[in-house]
Amino acid sequence: MHQAHGASATENAAPLLPLAVDLDGTLLATDTLHEGFVAALVRAPASVPGLLRSLLQGRAHFKQQVSRAAPANAAILPLRKPFVEWLEVQRAAGRRLHLVTAADQSVADAVAGHLAIFDSATGSDGTRNLKGPEKAAWLRERFPGGFAYAGDSHHDLDVFAAAEEIVLVNTSPAVAAAARQMAETEVLAEFPSQNSPIRDWIGALRIHQWSKNALLFVPLVLGHKLGDPNAILTCVLGLVLMGMTASGTYLLNDIADLPSDRLHRTKRDRAIAAGRIAPLHALAGAIALILMGFIGGALLSGTFVLGLFGYVCLSLTYSAFLKRIALLDTLTIGGLFTLRLALGVELAGVPYSPWLMAFAGFFFFSCALAKRHGELMEAKVAIGGGLARRGYEVDDWPLTLGFGAASAMAALQIMILYVANEAGPSRLYTHGAWLYVAPAALAVWLVRIWMLSHRRMLKDDPVVFALRDRWSWAIGAVIAAAIVAAL
Repeated sequence: MHQAHGASATENAAPLLPLAVDLDGTLLATDTLHEGFVAALVRAPASVPGLLRSLLQGRAHFKQQVSRAAPANAAILPLRKPFVEWLEVQRAAGRRLHLVTAADQSVADAVAGHLAIFDSATGSDGTRNLKGPEKAAWLRERFPGGFAYAGDSHHDLDVFAAAEEIVLVNTSPAVAAAARQMAETEVLAEFPSQNSPIRDWIGALRIHQWSKNALLFVPLVLGHKLGDPNAILTCVLGLVLMGMTASGTYLLNDIADLPSDRLHRTKRDRAIAAGRIAPLHALAGAIALILMGFIGGALLSGTFVLGLFGYVCLSLTYSAFLKRIALLDTLTIGGLFTLRLALGVELAGVPYSPWLMAFAGFFFFSCALAKRHGELMEAKVAIGGGLARRGYEVDDWPLTLGFGAASAMAALQIMILYVANEAGPSRLYTHGAWLYVAPAALAVWLVRIWMLSHRRMLKDDPVVFALRDRWSWAIGAVIAAAIVAAL
């Protein structure tokens, strides 16, 4: 909601002053220079050294080169919609609107052409950086009769001081206070920030996905080392480091998928796609998190940090192209989950179990297929539905169903063989017969997951779904009770 000030056009006989509008952070909820540089880094990395060298010729030249390496797609840039709607009202009332920005001229032209509400668009031209005092001087010369200005940052204070009327858009409290104190400057309207940076970063880092890293504790439990404080602490530290590393990859994925996310019905509301987190800040955060994860991992174990490196490589490769290859995408997801168990074995210091790894591979492959099968069943009933970006055709659903059910049965068979041939005869369990309850209860869970998937009722990743589903918790409690009884 914006707060408007001043007289309306009908109450003021004087003609409305022309309104100069800033682009980055004001009209848009993002910085086009940040976006362009990150886009060049992701899609044309060979151009980056040349872009950095262009900085030696000035910031305006750098902006021009970035805009050529990664042209702006004005149609998908995140607009500040309440402000744009206000501008349309001002234009309808007779006010002339001019886009005046420090962004390169090509970016200004693209945005102005897309919106079609501006009488002119002026940006930096490769030699002149239209920012701060330079912009204020240019506006005084362009509008000697006075002008209004809409801006957002401390760089706009010189322009606010030169303007007769100002519009504050997403300004910090300090900038807003400084702008209001300027003599003979009227605040036409204010559009305060509605962002919650902490909430945006928590969402972008996918903190809730850290729950998947609880798999690191499975070898600790199965290896009967819950009484070892050192092993428990090591696994806790490993969980945190794994979470930080995974969050770094989530940020990188969001940066790489920025154009497609902005065209997606729900993903366009993510913090980076919506412009609430600058891509350059997200990139810096991703690099910092992954490096901290690697450094901390190296202090824990050389094998563990190698596993983290493999996780990052496989995760980024999946995001880059494996996710678009049918069935290979689900195999990769299963592999990423299984890798977490392998890292848990290393952290807990327990013997490697081929039974556990084989079970995990089939089990998580089945879970990944369950999610994909549910999506295919949704596409099957949708008009013109399909998963083309995932490499699947609608008629592939028998494949996902067949492979998924077979993998579930293979996982159960491995678990039963493990109980019969290794866990039961071992001296670790006094009443080993209770262990057979575990595969029976797991079978109930897998049957339920696949039924929900086939009926289009499984909306989440099965692992995430299980954390929110009371029946899954009940089945988990039965398995835990059986293991305790066996001890």
